[in-house]
Amino acid sequence: MRKTRSIIYVTLLATAGLLAALVSPLTVLYASIVLVSFLAMANKMNLYKMVMMMKKWAKNVSRLRFEVRAKLHTGYRDYTDSLEADPSHRNGRCSYAR
Repeated sequence: MRKTRSIIYVTLLATAGLLAALVSPLTVLYASIVLVSFLAMANKMNLYKMVMMMKKWAKNVSRLRFEVRAKLHTGYRDYTDSLEADPSHRNGRCSYAR
């Protein structure tokens, strides 16, 4: 069953590729050049490290976004400082929307 499914998927992919090549051969040429260049770069670079860096950046962006939303929600006016630098947060005198 698994082998039959893989054969069907490869056949459908080949059919779609041939139809795309018939409709727009220049687009298929550009796509194949991009694919080959991406694979060449992936062969030389450490993709796992790049994915982990992007994951770290996404986590930082999410944290900063949450921090800004918390500042907006609490009515904090200076958005350049972090929440830890806010004296009202250190003393525990934090209130919600005023």
